[in-house]
Amino acid sequence: MDMRSISAGLCLVVLSAAAPAPDPLLDRIIAGARAVPADSIGFERSSRSIGQDEGKAPETNVRVDRWDGQQLTLVSVNGSPATPEKIAEQKKAFSGRPVPGYHRIAEFLKGGAHRLPDNQGRILYRIDKLPKGSINIGKDVSENLVADLLIDNSGNQPYVSRMHIFLPKPLSFFFVAKLDSFDVVNEYRPGPGGRPALLRTTQSLAGVQLGKSGNTRTESTFTPLK
Repeated sequence: MDMRSISAGLCLVVLSAAAPAPDPLLDRIIAGARAVPADSIGFERSSRSIGQDEGKAPETNVRVDRWDGQQLTLVSVNGSPATPEKIAEQKKAFSGRPVPGYHRIAEFLKGGAHRLPDNQGRILYRIDKLPKGSINIGKDVSENLVADLLIDNSGNQPYVSRMHIFLPKPLSFFFVAKLDSFDVVNEYRPGPGGRPALLRTTQSLAGVQLGKSGNTRTESTFTPLK
């Protein structure tokens, strides 16, 4: 046997070993997420953010916005109706960004996941790195993030009831900034028609930019509109 034959055989072995085993439960979860597309849902989101930069007092901001299945519209800022300028500002910031919702579970899982052992008898999956484009904080950090998913399999349709996304180690950006921590917890529950819906999100991050540290924590609740 010549070297080309040996190399071809080794490649075949490696490719065969890398193929993930079928997982019917995971397939059902992905199908369930795809059955709830963004244009089929509506919600009102209330977000409370507390941010603090080094040397400054903490700042709190409360925003309410609404997704009607077609566009996201800012409703109020710190209890006051949103001005046309603020509405336009949010529309520009949101342009090209994914709509929050249970449908995103299918995007997160498109690269696969593996089961984790659990001494409490729960069903847990881990995504070792999120697919590119999943999380952007001014820079796409998706492939640096890990996600753990808790599955509720008590009904006819299994779904993700909790997703925890986290940064396993600090991340530096071109020596001018560093992300020390990034942590997101999404909670999902059956919504209108029994379809899973995003209920609550808690996001916190801390880091350093141009020598100054800062941190932000945002808690958002989602009220279904349809």
